[in-house]
Amino acid sequence: MGTPNTPSPSSPAKILIVEDSPTQAQRLRHILEDQDYEVRIASDGRIALEIAPQFQPAVIISDIVMPEVDGYELTRRIKADPDLRGIPVILVTNMSDPQDVIRGLECGADNFVLKPYDERYLLSRVQYVLINRELRQAKDATMGVEVDFDGQRHYVTADRLQILNLLLSTYAAAVQRNKELSESQAALEQRSAELMSANYFLDSIIENIPNAITMKDAVDLRFVRINRAGEKLMGYSREELLGKSVHDFFPKEEADAFSAKDREVLAHGKVEDILEEPIHTHDKGLRILHTKKVPVFDEYGQPSHVLGISEDVTEQRKMEREIRRLNTALGEWASHLEASNKELESFGYSVSHDLRSPLIVIDGYTSMLEKIYAARLDEKGARYFSLIHKNTKRMATLIDDLLAFSKLARQTVVKGEVNMDQLVRKVIEEVLQNKRNGNAPRIKVGTLPAAVADPGLLYQVWENLISNALKYSSKTPNPVIEVDGHTEGKENVYRVRDNGAGFDMEHYGQLFEVFQRLHQAHEFDGTGVGLAIVHRVVTRHGGRVWAEGKVNEGAEFCFSLPTPPQ
Repeated sequence: MGTPNTPSPSSPAKILIVEDSPTQAQRLRHILEDQDYEVRIASDGRIALEIAPQFQPAVIISDIVMPEVDGYELTRRIKADPDLRGIPVILVTNMSDPQDVIRGLECGADNFVLKPYDERYLLSRVQYVLINRELRQAKDATMGVEVDFDGQRHYVTADRLQILNLLLSTYAAAVQRNKELSESQAALEQRSAELMSANYFLDSIIENIPNAITMKDAVDLRFVRINRAGEKLMGYSREELLGKSVHDFFPKEEADAFSAKDREVLAHGKVEDILEEPIHTHDKGLRILHTKKVPVFDEYGQPSHVLGISEDVTEQRKMEREIRRLNTALGEWASHLEASNKELESFGYSVSHDLRSPLIVIDGYTSMLEKIYAARLDEKGARYFSLIHKNTKRMATLIDDLLAFSKLARQTVVKGEVNMDQLVRKVIEEVLQNKRNGNAPRIKVGTLPAAVADPGLLYQVWENLISNALKYSSKTPNPVIEVDGHTEGKENVYRVRDNGAGFDMEHYGQLFEVFQRLHQAHEFDGTGVGLAIVHRVVTRHGGRVWAEGKVNEGAEFCFSLPTPPQ
């Protein structure tokens, strides 16, 4: 057949791929067909020898290591066949052995391509071989060269151009491999620097973390690493600890428990969270640790170490125990206090209720005596009877207020939406109807935001505040009372202001206490229970009460309630 036909400029060059790896063969085919080469694949050298005479490839690209007929033997047979010897053969090799070059020369290979190959380099080798195959002359025949390499003598028969091409490709492959090695070395150095930086950062974290960190090997459970906090906790230096086990430092029973837990973690391969782990330290005595034990695995998935992360919770546990003790004592005290309050309220209610009967009797008999002996009484006797009536009436009022105050403690708070404007106007109307003396006040009602509260209890709040304003401004020439409200954050604030007698802020602490009055009875009547009722009702609703006053310049009483939920 002679030298294979040179493809016409319009027809694609034929390339035969000899590769036993289907994946590598398909990858080569894809690279070459993208460049418009016509490609055929043979899975080994024997099949390639069968295909080549009919396919007449312009180039053969062959792997070296293949079953039956390898790349060297395939090349040798191609070069020995008069009809195929003109086909250039490119061998794909990893160049792991310098003998590859000698074997390539011995079998007559034309070029080398490194494996794993770079796509651009592979295509350049193919183009180079296709261009240079025309330079071969049949008359150039062959030349014999005897080579002594690595203690062995080799006789190479090849034409000059073939030897030159093979040596050039070998040099190019060596240059490429050297470039790759240089790039790999640079990448390795960069990666090493990154790893060193990461390790330094990790070491810095481990050394400065406040928890004790220990690492033990999975075989003998000996310490291989410990941080500064671990040294401080156990009371030993790392030089003393490294290479030793817990049995070298702790009581046997305690050390056995530590080791058993380590073995359990390694066996199960799971993190163990130990909430309380007692440990006898070298210089701090018995401490309580909260420890997490973590299995560490090697690249084969086998446990190689056990990591311990321990926090000293000794003081925390002491505080928790003390808090529990105090809470128990506080609960008992609250129960006693609640029982005492109930007894006191019951007693107050009973006493108040029982006092009504003798008062009624006293007032009744006094009235009878006054009627019977009215004609015999002089001015002094009449004044005595008047004082008795006045004081029994005041005592009855005091008992009523005391009963009302005691009732608040037992009354259930039933909340609902309250229209404050309507409620306040109703209170004002009823309070003014009961007013019998003093100047008629001018009452201004401003904006009053709605509230969620018990309307009955809230009525008592407004009644007491407005009644007080009327009472303490009754001796003022032009009494004025202002009632309004507004919203501040999560509170509705309500205000009742008057321009009456006011009060001295020095006695503010007594203002909302039961039976505490800041004015004499002859100045203004009252029992000192009204503001205490206001305070109790408002606080039971989750609100607060406060006031400001100045003697003879009026007073301002305020209370707040939580805003209704949206």
